Amino acid sequence: MNSKRSTLLVVLALGGSALPGMALAQTAPTDSVSGADDELSALGDIVVTARRREENLQDVPIAVTAYTAETLQAKAITDRTSLADNTPSLFTINGGYPREFAFFALRGQGPAFGSTPGVVNYFAEVPNSVNVDGRVGTYYDLANVQVLAGPQGTLFGKNATGGNILFEPMKPQNGNGGYVRAEYGNYNDRRMEGAVNVAIVPDTLLLRVAGEVGRRDGYTKDVGPFFNGKDYDNLAYESFRVGLTVRPTDRIEIYTVGRYYNSHTNGGGTVLGAFNPAAGFDASAFGLGFLPVAFFYPSMLTAVADQAARGPRRVSYNLNQFSDTRYWQIINQATFELSDALKLKNVISYSELKTIYGYDYDATANPLSSQTSQVNPANPGLFKGGRVPTLAPTFFTEELQLQGTAFDKALTFTFGGFLDRQKTKLPAGIAEYTFFPAGTLVPTLSAIFDAENSSEAVFAQATLELGRVAPALEGFSVTGGLRYTWEHSFSSTAIGVPTATTGSVDDDYLSYTATLDYDVSRDVHVYVTARDAYKSGGFNGPVPASSPFRFYPAEKLSDVEIGLKSQFDLGGLAGRFNVAAYRGIYDNIQRTTVETVNLPTGPAQLNVTRSAAKGKVQGLEVNAAIVPVTGLTLTGSYSYIDAKYTKVADASAGAILNGSPFPYTPKHKFSLGASYDLPLGSTGDLRAGINYVHQSKSSTAQTNSSFYRFLPAYGLFNASLDWRNVGGRPLDIGVFVNNLTDETKPVGVLDQYAGSTGTVGLTYSEPRMYGVRVGYRFGS
Repeated sequence: MNSKRSTLLVVLALGGSALPGMALAQTAPTDSVSGADDELSALGDIVVTARRREENLQDVPIAVTAYTAETLQAKAITDRTSLADNTPSLFTINGGYPREFAFFALRGQGPAFGSTPGVVNYFAEVPNSVNVDGRVGTYYDLANVQVLAGPQGTLFGKNATGGNILFEPMKPQNGNGGYVRAEYGNYNDRRMEGAVNVAIVPDTLLLRVAGEVGRRDGYTKDVGPFFNGKDYDNLAYESFRVGLTVRPTDRIEIYTVGRYYNSHTNGGGTVLGAFNPAAGFDASAFGLGFLPVAFFYPSMLTAVADQAARGPRRVSYNLNQFSDTRYWQIINQATFELSDALKLKNVISYSELKTIYGYDYDATANPLSSQTSQVNPANPGLFKGGRVPTLAPTFFTEELQLQGTAFDKALTFTFGGFLDRQKTKLPAGIAEYTFFPAGTLVPTLSAIFDAENSSEAVFAQATLELGRVAPALEGFSVTGGLRYTWEHSFSSTAIGVPTATTGSVDDDYLSYTATLDYDVSRDVHVYVTARDAYKSGGFNGPVPASSPFRFYPAEKLSDVEIGLKSQFDLGGLAGRFNVAAYRGIYDNIQRTTVETVNLPTGPAQLNVTRSAAKGKVQGLEVNAAIVPVTGLTLTGSYSYIDAKYTKVADASAGAILNGSPFPYTPKHKFSLGASYDLPLGSTGDLRAGINYVHQSKSSTAQTNSSFYRFLPAYGLFNASLDWRNVGGRPLDIGVFVNNLTDETKPVGVLDQYAGSTGTVGLTYSEPRMYGVRVGYRFGS
């Protein structure tokens, strides 16, 4: 580590340790989060933190889709898929793992196998690389959720080529009270959430405790010979959060939040969608010739027809599936007002994740392709049954910011430094794999994984209101930002052999942002921004040093975005219309391919990540709302994405990409919503709402070897009716139905058609869900 980076680490460490101590010596005003979930109108002001400070959504020169707590409930957003359905250009990637492990892609920027995500989730200003946020059971007691589209490379801790999703919890408020909400629905759906807020010492010591517990039977049943009657796609989780705000003086605020998440399910109900009758393994290197799957498992020749006859909610597996996750995190935000124009902020966090799972990838009663966490009798306390975590990373992050204004508030700036450390908490990373012919002619393969990653960055960004220094430029502002990042990644993988293959990659890069925005009037705002961001390169763990697929370089996305944000009131007709158009140039695109790699045990087909091509991604996004008459609010959103490869890296990359669709880019997406509020006087208020979302066909195919090239288009209706303040009391009663028409379409795919197993597994949309909910608010 060079001297400059060593100095950065020392400064950050001193800042992190000194800020809480300084809290006893100075004073500052409070910095509490707005109660955005109390907003009844779709046109009310929404406070966002897209530029790491509180601003009105309409004033931010970035494409942002923001949801208040009330909007999350109205649109039935409870997991990653429903969040993506309602958000322009956002796509959720299901298939190939338990459903709750799904990833996000935004504007075509998603992960390749084992690579850094293109979209980074944040909770309370801390990047969350383990993808816990967005799962079922994490949407309770939130101030808002913000989806920031496009490269985010200067103000946020982790580079993100697609964008960031910010999950902001409700901070402790200066009052005593809270709420409780219960839900019961079909499939024996039982959920309860609530929060209690206590001003232990008003304005000085504030506490908030919140949580959610959920149980639901699965909607996919096993009807096979091994696990008959077992249900999949069930829910069982507990999630809790404790926040404490301390304001010892008027110039100091220390906010600490701790949280715990536990999920324990039977995994997802993957459905067999296709089988390649020519699938098998070429064992000529061992003198055995070609080994067809169907020779060993003749039932595979009729397996697809058998599955079609059962329908997508009835399956037959040979593996006892499970999925257990335990996660905890503690975050401290300390803010110190140095003066009226200068603020020092430190954000530090530590978290741990432990996950075990067993998953039947081929979705049949034959042992073709699966993964399961190993049992370690010598360490039985880790998980039930003595299983060793497949994933057990720990995370430490530290960020120190200096925020301020100058020149009579004409200049607003932020600069600082960031670091994070990720490592595996051993023993962990141990799993058993079945992948034909392993598990048939030879024993299952054991694998041990270990990884460490580190990142350091320094950054600065400033906005200058030109009209304050030159009256002729009234309404114009310029923003510039730079961030320099150093990243180091190490991985160790042993598959079927005692000796691990290890390797490391070092990357460093400069990211920038440049924006010009103009207030045409008080309610009309236009902007143009140019920026870039990177996804770090990496190392394909099991690939030996002699292979050309051992390493892959960093991705880069450079884009230009122009946007309009407007609000209007024409003869009593109030509305909001925001539109953004963008064009991005995409270099060193990372794609997952199946390659034959010579391991010490012999040739094997492995998923590898490689730099494959350059590309272009361009599109349009619209968010709109209108209130045509009192009480009626109409909302809508739309996105269009046009993406294609423009140049392949080499002949071998061209061979696998020629004719391949660009993944994670549904060409069209839109949502339409309507809500109507009817006051009932002293008996309360009625709100009726309906929401429709539609997504055109889309692909998750990384190469042209995929058999299942496109997921079909689908549309979903959700509706609700809520009676609020029943009888003038703080009591709410409602009914809801999601997927009203019971749409049944594949929304995720694991395509192994060209591999030795020859199977294609499909993840289907959730069936119609309906139920009742009751909520009660108490206190001030």
